[in-house]
This record gives sequence, structure tokens and C-alpha cells, in this order.
Amino acid sequence: MDRNTKDPAKIAIVVQQGYAPLDIAVPQQVFGHWPHYVTASWPGGVPYELSLVSPLPAQNALVPRDVEPLDRLDTAHTVIVAGVEDPTEPPHPELVERLADAYRRGSRMVSICNGAFALAAAGILDGRNATTHWHWARLLRERHPSVKVREAELYVEDTGVFTSAGILAGTDLCLHLLRLDHGQAAANTMARFLVSPPHREGGQAQFIEHLPPAGDSEITNVITWILGHLDEPLTLESISRHSHMSTRTLRRKFRTATGTSVMNWVAVQRVARARELLETTPLGIDDIAHRCGFGSAESMRVHFTAMTRTSPSRYRRTFTPSP
Repeated sequence: MDRNTKDPAKIAIVVQQGYAPLDIAVPQQVFGHWPHYVTASWPGGVPYELSLVSPLPAQNALVPRDVEPLDRLDTAHTVIVAGVEDPTEPPHPELVERLADAYRRGSRMVSICNGAFALAAAGILDGRNATTHWHWARLLRERHPSVKVREAELYVEDTGVFTSAGILAGTDLCLHLLRLDHGQAAANTMARFLVSPPHREGGQAQFIEHLPPAGDSEITNVITWILGHLDEPLTLESISRHSHMSTRTLRRKFRTATGTSVMNWVAVQRVARARELLETTPLGIDDIAHRCGFGSAESMRVHFTAMTRTSPSRYRRTFTPSP
């Protein structure tokens, strides 16, 4: 079964003993009950059916209320394994077996933070690229040497199996899944509700040792200015002049704050804007290309296809609502 095309509407979040509360709260917010602000522009209501499942009994004080038994995984189209406080403890044997069964049935498998240890224990990550929180990456590599651990990345997709780094990277991954399922506009609406920063691609680096300075106003101002001028022929030099920083200083500060280069970040934002215009307007490809600063339709197609693995025209057919 193609894991990228299976209906993802039924989602089960796996709650293990010693679970990390935010690892559960993030997917609950993205895929669970949506506030009116989000559903107002979404006909038909929330497109997901969400449940919490656990190998622990529902009356156990260590798990949230309304948790359901692992049998629920039998009908889940997407399985999200939340992280735990201490992944050195092996996952519950029944959970490992159930995860393997869900994978064999074709469910989309997802982990947040060190939830990757449970997927690895079930053999789902064997031979695959995967990530986890940088603090636990060495242990994941030692315990499961067949997993290709990429600890520097925010989230990784490998043939329909998705893994994320720390808790906030889990937000990036959940928004990415929402975008895959329902398009850029839906992801943008949810990101605005979450007051999430501009979309970060999975290949951007985790902040492993040198955390970015809190509230770096210089880079915040640069980012705001770029987003207001995406339709212009931006270069590193023009952005540097506006920021009143040398190109060397701009490169260094921008990478520290975002985990990527200036021009790569610009390209990602242009593709994100193109996605939204393709979904929400009847504009032609040439017009969208110029409004997003690509300069030509061909340049837009190259960048768009590289980042989305589909063409602008096919993307529009997929995510434009039917009349």
C-alpha cells in the first residue's frame, strides 16, 4: 500500500508510560479540536478523527483521561508515537508488536522527539533515515545500528515514515503533515493560530550546542523585511545593505537564528507563498512566479518541484477546492 496516498483522517497518538506532555499536546492541537478561528475558513469541520491510545490501562493515573486501548491502532491511518521522559526504558512489548502490525497494514507512521525509539524497536526504521532529539541521537544509533540517524535535522521523511527532533520540531512536522494532507493554506491557518514562526523545512538544523539568542531583533527585522519583499529580486548583498550588516555577519547571525542560509530561507518562503497563491487564487503560473520573486515560471517550477516533489500545476489540481 502507498503510505503517501492512504486516507490519513483517523489519527492515533500513542501515550507511553512517562510520556512528555507537550509531545501529546502538539498533535492534539494540530489534528484534534480546532477553534472557530481555524474552522471558519474550513468547510466541513475538522478533517481528522483523533484518539489517544496506550498500552497502560485507562484508570492508570500516569496516562491522560479518555485514553483508549491499543486495539484502536487497528483502524488508524496515521500513528503518532509521542516521546517519553526517559527513552532508556524499553517500550512496552505489546506496543512494539502493535506498531509493527500497523506499519504492515500501511498506516503512516510518525514519531515526535524520542518516540523514534519505539518505531525503531518495532523494526520500522531499519535501513531508513530518521531523527530524534539530539541528546538521544547517540543512544538511538547505538541501540539500533541499522537506523540512519540524522540528528542535525528538524524532521525527516523516508518513504512515508516521519520522525521529528525535539518537541518544537514536532510542531514543524505536524504542520508539514497537515500541509501534505490539506495544502499550504490549511497549514498557514493553523500556524497563525499556534503563533508558530515561519515554516521551517525539515532539513534545517537542530540547534544542538549553540542556541540562537532570544529575541534577536536584528534578524527578526530582517525576516519581516524579506517577507514583505519576496516579489523583488533579492540577493544576499541587497538584504545585507538593508540590514546594515556585512554579508559575513548576516550569514552568521541568520544561520544561528534559523539554522539555514539566508538565500535558502528565501527560496523556502517563496515556495510557501506560491503554494498559497496556487490554492487560493486563479492567477496563472507566470503571474505567481513574478509575485513570489522567482522571475520566471521555469525558475519557479525548478524550485517548487525540488521542494514539494510535484509540479505547480499538479499541486493546484490537488489542493484547489472543487466548485
